[in-house]
Amino acid sequence: MSKIYLKAYQWLLRGIVELLDVFPPRRIEKEEFALRKGILPDDYEAPAEGTFWIHGASLGEVITLRPFLREMAQQYGKDRIICTATTLDGLRQLKVDAICGFATLLPIELPAFIIPFIEKIRPKLMLISETEIWPLLLDTLARKNVPYGIINGRINEKTVRLMRIAWPLFEPAISNMAFVFPQEKQYQRRFRILGVNTGKQKTLGCFKYDIAEAQPDTEKIRAKAGIAPDRPVLLFGSTHPGEEELILEALDPFWNELNATIVIAPRHVKRTDELESLFKKRKLEYQKVSENPEKTNKLLLVDTMGELRNFYAISALAFVGGSLIKRGGHNLMEPAAFARPIITGPNTFNFRYEMMALNRARAVITVNNSHELSETIREWLQNKDAFNEYGVRARQVLDSMSGACHRTIENLQNMNLLPPCQKPK
Repeated sequence: MSKIYLKAYQWLLRGIVELLDVFPPRRIEKEEFALRKGILPDDYEAPAEGTFWIHGASLGEVITLRPFLREMAQQYGKDRIICTATTLDGLRQLKVDAICGFATLLPIELPAFIIPFIEKIRPKLMLISETEIWPLLLDTLARKNVPYGIINGRINEKTVRLMRIAWPLFEPAISNMAFVFPQEKQYQRRFRILGVNTGKQKTLGCFKYDIAEAQPDTEKIRAKAGIAPDRPVLLFGSTHPGEEELILEALDPFWNELNATIVIAPRHVKRTDELESLFKKRKLEYQKVSENPEKTNKLLLVDTMGELRNFYAISALAFVGGSLIKRGGHNLMEPAAFARPIITGPNTFNFRYEMMALNRARAVITVNNSHELSETIREWLQNKDAFNEYGVRARQVLDSMSGACHRTIENLQNMNLLPPCQKPK
């Protein structure tokens, strides 16, 4: 039955690709389509000892993979690490981070594309971050005796239900998994429902807590952004449409008296034009990071990728976006890594575990609307020391939850799926 489903899926996929060849959507550039067909540069040559293929779906997964990629590169050298992403934003971030030896888009999982790709990169192991299960790709890896599994695993109930509906399509990919390392017990139970027995699973925690890396050079960050060394920074990070209006409304009472720089870093930099229009409509003077301003006054727009962590490092107060609107929030532990006081909206359903831990430690401030955000900013202006204690407690929470990257590599080594540590000279 599974063979019939896989063959039908392959025919459907081939038909879609042939249609796109004839009628390519405007938003898909020729170069992108070539990457999705698994075409690699002519001069690409995999290391003689083979590669470790690590996949993250989109921007969020790629960012979460950073500490794991760094530890892998430290142990095996970055030339052995090849990374793929499903989205263009994910690929751009991989290239900005430059932690792996080579980065490209995940090829469409047709044998004509995926087999030459696999043969050229010569993977010894494929590690899939979080959930993505591509039936034809993983079936091909199994046929070529390339072990694969899920690291930093998480899966929601909706995905479980959908996969159960199309079970014959996904069953071979799941049954051939060498391992699944879920973040939490609830995800372990869901993978068990999909047939991954407990002997193949081990709950190792979440990579996004392993972000307490070496501190960036805050003097350079401030100089590049044109922010004076002693000027406080209020950061609004990973914001979404509809959220910036609420933030600016909350800031309205303070524009004249606020001796600080407001930094707005949208989740997607492609929204730069949209935000510029919003600022102009409200008659706000602003500058952009890409302009390398000599002196930034009230408002700075982050319009370049890979900058959010740097601005968390220099912030005095950090709001984590996607939470005043029903997006589910973003990684609260990024500002915690720098012991920054954290503000979030009420919609943090994608980060329930983190919110529980931070709330227990009194290490996060939740606001329900722009009025409460405004009042919180007023309280911060009146008593910064009390707010700094929130940041100290947030860092303590982060420290208690870290270590998943090291545990993952250690378990893969114990399973003989990774060789012993080979720190490059």
